[in-house]
Amino acid sequence: MRPTLTLRGALAALATALLLSVADLVIAQQTPAPVAEDQRMLPYVQPGQLVDIGGRHINMQCAGAGGPTVILMAGLFSWSLVWYKTQPVIAQNTRVCAFDRASYGFSDPASQPQIISEVVEDLHQALHTGSIPRPYVLVGHSLGGLEARVYAQRWPEDVVGMVLVDTSPAGEGLIDETQPDFDEAAGRESGIAFYLHCASLAEQGVLKESSSQLTDCSATLPSDTPAAMKKVWPQFFTAHYFQAKASLLWGLYNHKYDSADHHRLGAMPLVVLSIEHPFGDTGGTPAGERLDRAYGKVWNALHADLARLSSRGVHRVIKQSGHNIQLDQPQAVIDAVDEVLRLLHTGAKP
Repeated sequence: MRPTLTLRGALAALATALLLSVADLVIAQQTPAPVAEDQRMLPYVQPGQLVDIGGRHINMQCAGAGGPTVILMAGLFSWSLVWYKTQPVIAQNTRVCAFDRASYGFSDPASQPQIISEVVEDLHQALHTGSIPRPYVLVGHSLGGLEARVYAQRWPEDVVGMVLVDTSPAGEGLIDETQPDFDEAAGRESGIAFYLHCASLAEQGVLKESSSQLTDCSATLPSDTPAAMKKVWPQFFTAHYFQAKASLLWGLYNHKYDSADHHRLGAMPLVVLSIEHPFGDTGGTPAGERLDRAYGKVWNALHADLARLSSRGVHRVIKQSGHNIQLDQPQAVIDAVDEVLRLLHTGAKP
């Protein structure tokens, strides 16, 4: 009996070994290869130039040399980090600085949540106090585009060119509300309530690394995000940050800044970039789809009007991009900045 048992045991061991080998092969095939970290994010892991504007500091993340200086102004949700795909390339040709609003990124909070005109005042002080040389080409995304126009209206001697990246029109919230299905598909009321909820969570100290609350209140980082950025990521989402977002969003629900959308820019080089559809995150509901189809025409018409503020204005629709063109189609933003710089250097027509 013993020889038979020994043979069966050997066969069983062999079968087990084969199964384990196959299993290891399957697991190896299913396990994704490590993703290389995107080194372009690393400069934004720490502050750049912290400019004292009177007891608090504004972060300016600068690179490159030459003039005019390009100033990058992020949208409502973002700070200098959002330019990590574009700033290093622009820096090859000129000086370029990304701006963090108060309570955003590495900038200190203001004494209370700001409105748009106060953000612009902070930027003006930071540029001049920080000895960041004029003149400036302002590149503004979304709300940052409206802030760029307000800046150019208040200090026209500072600004020689602009790129508006899927920018908010003045009074965007009031325009939105006139669109059929807007309240059902993308109404702002619940959004502001959510920002205040996230502010409360931040005050309670529950927005920690890998927590579901942090994921809900922030954003999903790309798979190639460096470990150093993942480590500091939670520190950006403070109660001050969420309160500032809620406050600034309300700035789009009044007519205070309408004149910035009618301020003539002469022959200033100006490029206005739009996406094909203004919304794509409306949940795929029938109301959302109707809003997306109808509002795309309104959105692009408003941007075309902004391009006509300059005799050298250009309006360009960027396909296959979401609202963050600088992340989805960064070359489109880089090309627009290069175009403005070329016009300034050569005086050529667009």
